[in-house]
Amino acid sequence: MTFYDAAPTDWVSPGETALVDVDGWPVGLANVEGESFHAFQALCPHQGTKLAGRPLEERCIITCTQHGSRYDVTNGKCVKPSNEDGFDQDLDIYPMRILEDVIQVEL
Repeated sequence: MTFYDAAPTDWVSPGETALVDVDGWPVGLANVEGESFHAFQALCPHQGTKLAGRPLEERCIITCTQHGSRYDVTNGKCVKPSNEDGFDQDLDIYPMRILEDVIQVEL
């Protein structure tokens, strides 16, 4: 596995998420209240709706706009299944680090 530069830390504001391309893969980056950064699966595992780029709710939760699934970006856990069919698969979480104010994601 290799760490790839994803984005500068100041590119993702506290309480926000961003969609980035990391070595050809869509990856979500989240800034949880300015305290920690997290890298997560950018597309909902239910039907591929874009998650990244939406604001965080309740500190660290992102909601899929298509069917209402809710995910904790700190650990990938599905905290609320899909409204439509109860789908509740967790998000993939990617190892990451910050090096000289650059978020790096391991793929």
